[in-house]
Amino acid sequence: MEQDGRLRKTPRQARSRSTVEAILEAAERVLRNDGYAAASTNRVARVAGFSVGSLYQYFDDKQAVVGALLDQVLRAEAERLAQRLDGLVGVEAAEARERAVRAALAERSGKVHLLRILDAHAPELCPEPPLLHALRVQAPVVADPLHRLAAAHFTGAFRGGFDEGLAVVSRFVHALGYALAVDAPEHVDGEAVAAHAVGALAALARGGATFAPAARELHDAWRAGSGAAFADAAGRARRIRESRSVLLRGTVLPPAALEPTVLLVAAVGEVVAELRDSPPPSLDPTRAYAAAARLLQACLDAAAR
Repeated sequence: MEQDGRLRKTPRQARSRSTVEAILEAAERVLRNDGYAAASTNRVARVAGFSVGSLYQYFDDKQAVVGALLDQVLRAEAERLAQRLDGLVGVEAAEARERAVRAALAERSGKVHLLRILDAHAPELCPEPPLLHALRVQAPVVADPLHRLAAAHFTGAFRGGFDEGLAVVSRFVHALGYALAVDAPEHVDGEAVAAHAVGALAALARGGATFAPAARELHDAWRAGSGAAFADAAGRARRIRESRSVLLRGTVLPPAALEPTVLLVAAVGEVVAELRDSPPPSLDPTRAYAAAARLLQACLDAAAR
């Protein structure tokens, strides 16, 4: 099973697999209805219809149950997204960009309560920051579909640095979806954020924009060390405030565009911080930073249109 890394033993028989699935389904119901604090092993086992001893055959503790559920949800999200991405290879480029972004953001918004639990209790549930954990769980599933889609539609936008451009854009959408689900205030319109993200990728594909002072200031600050990569909620809030302050001071945006643009810009900041703190060994850092800079400017260009 996909949860083997969280299990005390692997359920080989159909009955054992059904038991584990029932425990995870019960955990999801308890978390959705009552929250993380209420999700004791006794409560989950009772909702699943088993003794707590049956639960302990497969899981060490509550954290293992919730961690397995979260990983299952993240993989299922990635599998659905991968299928949708593969269906876009033959679609016209502009439509493919829009459908891909909207699919990714919609999938991420489907389990907000679980993402917030992952974010709030990450030290108990995974060995790394939650945004990084989600990326690592999902990357093996979506890597090939993303590569095929980008090869069909985005090569011109990446200006010779295909792998670097793809890595930057995919991480940007990942970070944006996470922020929209976990960090965005209720008054922020998810539809507006999706529309701005689609516009940013369209602007990136067009290319040729001048690098604005606000974009340069933020990019230079992130490269120099402003805010750690894969930050906790407080660190991400700081990056959002930093982005908002620079945009208010250095750009003229329509009022309705400000908050969606702040989320987009902060998501680019997360990508730059990752390139700085945990650079993927297969990528050329100069090309990756350049791709992030172009994407940052594209976010500003899309907001001003």
